Amino acid sequence: MPWTVLIALTFASFATVTMEMLPSGLLPQIGRGLAVDPALAGTLVTAWALTIVVTGVPLVRVTAGVRRTRLIPAALGVVAIAGLVTASAPSFGVALAGRVLAAAGHGVFWALIVVHVADTVAPERLGRALAIVLSGPTIAGCAGLPVATALVDTVGWRGVFAGASVVSALVAGALVPILADTETSGPRPRSVIRWDRSAILCLGTALAAALVLVGHFVLFTYVSLVVTDVAGFDSGAVAAVLVLFGAAGAIGVAISGWLSDRWPSATLPVSAFAALTAFAMLAAAPAVPAVFVTTIVLWGTVVGVLPAAMQVRVLRLASPEFRPAAGSVVVTVLNLGIAGGAALGGLTVGFGVAELAPVAAVVTSVGALCLSLSARVPARVTE
Repeated sequence: MPWTVLIALTFASFATVTMEMLPSGLLPQIGRGLAVDPALAGTLVTAWALTIVVTGVPLVRVTAGVRRTRLIPAALGVVAIAGLVTASAPSFGVALAGRVLAAAGHGVFWALIVVHVADTVAPERLGRALAIVLSGPTIAGCAGLPVATALVDTVGWRGVFAGASVVSALVAGALVPILADTETSGPRPRSVIRWDRSAILCLGTALAAALVLVGHFVLFTYVSLVVTDVAGFDSGAVAAVLVLFGAAGAIGVAISGWLSDRWPSATLPVSAFAALTAFAMLAAAPAVPAVFVTTIVLWGTVVGVLPAAMQVRVLRLASPEFRPAAGSVVVTVLNLGIAGGAALGGLTVGFGVAELAPVAAVVTSVGALCLSLSARVPARVTE
């Protein structure tokens, strides 16, 4: 495998996902700094996801004639510049504009790198290669965001954003010569993206997986309340539960590539049914400590496996003509799952925190059933 390219893209994915996560850990400081309440500051998170949903596919189509080896560093560079806009924003409106611009660059970046990896490695190694690159977001959650949160009292939220921008810019600069080495051997981009039969299969698979992600985010958005109000632990246990969840997720990412390469059709639906099992366990016996801990481990592992398995499956279903757009479909659907899950969770929690797990289970069951049906379709059916 092209280790230099994969490692460079892993650093790049770490940088841009850290930028994505920053407001989640810094909302109180951002709110005070821009003189807005935390609820309004929270729209910095929502706007990110919605921007990718709206702009992802159109931006990939507009830039289809540009070499990916040049566009990937450029997209990360946009994220870096936009981070500086937010860092220096004199008002909330300017900060929000910076987040929207960063999200647009982030969406293009992720749409491109999954396709670039697919075109760079042998088909039978696609799962393992994507798992390497997708370890970047895992590291961002386990290390990038905690470090940023720890630094905020020293350098302020503006300093944290500026530092993340510098890191992104340095990685973008390093990507230029590394990816340039693959230009002569890599396929030239197509100026026309054809939406054929494989597009329907890819979109259907991605939407079914998105339902599972909606179920995940229904619960995860309010996981602190689940730990205290449903499972009956005290507030001090929330951090420990998140660490356990994150460690399980890291294991899930680590094994996702091997699973996707070994069982290319079965991994995604099995992961969905595993998530359904976790949510059903949480709904049935949340106050039993052993059951709760087992649920957290199973849930975290599935969350590590499922996004990677979904991306591998979609890319394997995509025809050569549709593949340039397949990455944008994946990114768009992932963010639909984030936004949809948070919104549904917000509606559900008004009826009681205990209702979150049953709702998550119902939504996930629909996605799991659809994915089990789609598993019957052979990969690369259109080639």
